[in-house]
Amino acid sequence: MRLTYVPCLLVALLCLAPVLAEETAEVPAPADAAPEAASEAASEAAQQEKATEKPETPPVDYSQVKVMAYNVRNMFDVFDDPYTHDEQSPVKPRWELERIATLIKKYDPDVIALTELENEWILKAIIHDWLGGRGYDHITSLPSNDRRGITIGVASRLPIHSVTSHRLRELRLEGHTNKWQFARDLIRARLWVAGRNQRHLDVYVAHFKSKRNVKGDERSRNWRLAEATAARSIVDAGRRAVTRDWTLLVGDFNDTPDSETLKALTDVVDGGPTPLLDVHAHLPPERRITYLRGQFRSTIDYILASPDLARRVVTESAYVPRDVRLLTGSDHAPVLAAFDLSF
Repeated sequence: MRLTYVPCLLVALLCLAPVLAEETAEVPAPADAAPEAASEAASEAAQQEKATEKPETPPVDYSQVKVMAYNVRNMFDVFDDPYTHDEQSPVKPRWELERIATLIKKYDPDVIALTELENEWILKAIIHDWLGGRGYDHITSLPSNDRRGITIGVASRLPIHSVTSHRLRELRLEGHTNKWQFARDLIRARLWVAGRNQRHLDVYVAHFKSKRNVKGDERSRNWRLAEATAARSIVDAGRRAVTRDWTLLVGDFNDTPDSETLKALTDVVDGGPTPLLDVHAHLPPERRITYLRGQFRSTIDYILASPDLARRVVTESAYVPRDVRLLTGSDHAPVLAAFDLSF
């Protein structure tokens, strides 16, 4: 339990409440000073109200939408969830949360897809404490299969029409008898894009199995491939059902661009729609490193786009930040891309 001290603290505060109220009670002003005191009080109240006003939320520009996918590394809050093993992971330090918020401010995405997030409430807290008034009014996160409780979340300026989880889907792989589920989940956040086009943007967010060994599956290769194969099938089915909408598949795939995992997502499939395209594929390998830990530095985070959306990538917007000062909030760098939806 992380907050065993809370009941005692609450009792102490309740006991002190009458004393604090008595000590802070206002002393009435003399009668002849009443008008002046009232004027000063009104002026002070007006100044305080002005100082605490939240900045006006900027209008959403639907002609260009910037997307960020970011593994925020063990973003756990201080509260113990009795239904998960979150006590195995330390609380995310406040300075790391602030660093992540600073990075988001700098790049100002319209849609943020986050992985390794404990729950919707810590995401809302970050928005409230550091990103208030920036338009992230649409926030979601769903429970996942992860034993520690890490989930997938989305914060968006665009309205979220619906959210779909695939965590209960049974995963199979040809030639194997094993059955899996997504290690965390594959969610689809359907966003409403107003303006000239007025259509949906389907953002699928994944966090595939890590490369830790599991029994009979070295580095979890088969599990991850089963996840990628299922994700491809789900995304393709969604694209066939609504051909007019745009589609993204983003997140931490825990595998490199030359892996079987990525081939399952991007290779041509007989009878299937044109595959999704890696919008960062044109970058030199050293410019798209997303996992930053020592000898394991590699590219494992992606934004894949449907062909109609991939051709709308704004020039030089497909980018992986490399500012070391801003990247210390996580062991991953985010991936970004902006899309021109004006035509």
